[in-house]
Amino acid sequence: MPGQRYFLFVSAYNTLMSIQIRLMQPTDLPSVWQVQCACYSHFEPETQASLGAKREASPQSCFVAEQGDILLGYVIAMPWLLGVVPALNDPSCNLPAQADCLYLHDMAIAPAAAGQGVGQRLFEAVTEAGYKLELSKLALTAIEGAKGYWQRHGFVPVALPLSAAKVAQYGGNITYMSREMHSC
Repeated sequence: MPGQRYFLFVSAYNTLMSIQIRLMQPTDLPSVWQVQCACYSHFEPETQASLGAKREASPQSCFVAEQGDILLGYVIAMPWLLGVVPALNDPSCNLPAQADCLYLHDMAIAPAAAGQGVGQRLFEAVTEAGYKLELSKLALTAIEGAKGYWQRHGFVPVALPLSAAKVAQYGGNITYMSREMHSC
C-alpha cells in the first residue's frame, strides 16, 4: 500500500534524524564498554581503561551515537602510523609524533540499533575529524568478517607481516585495510 510505504519511510527518517552524533566523553566509557561486550565474541573486550586512554589521546576523533539517553554505538579513532596495528588492551596510548593516517581503532553498533544508519553517521563524523587533522589516509584492522563492510566504504586490504600474537590478540580473522581520505 502506498500510504504504508510512506509511513515506513517517514518512521525510518524520523528515527535516523533523532540519532545524535557527538564527541565521546569520559562518562560514556561504561556504556561504550557495554556495547563492545555485546558486539565482540571472538576475543576479550578491551578494558574501560584502555578505551579511555585512546579517547584521551585523541578526544577530537572519538564519537558516540545516541538516541535520547541510550548509547547506540561509538567509534574510537586516533592519528597513527600507516601499517602499524596498535596494541589492544593497553592502559596507555601515546600517539606517534609523525602520524600519517587516522586509524579507526574500533567502531561498534549496539545489536538493537543495527540497520538504522548509525555506522554510516559515525563513519562520516570520523572522516570529518580526519580532514580537520589534515591526514591523507584512513586505516583500520577489520575483524570478525567486517572486511566486506569496509570495502563498501572504499577500504582496500593491505598485506602486513603481523605476528601470530598480534593476529590472535585481534581474534584471529583480521584484515588490515586503508583508503585515501575522501568524502564518504
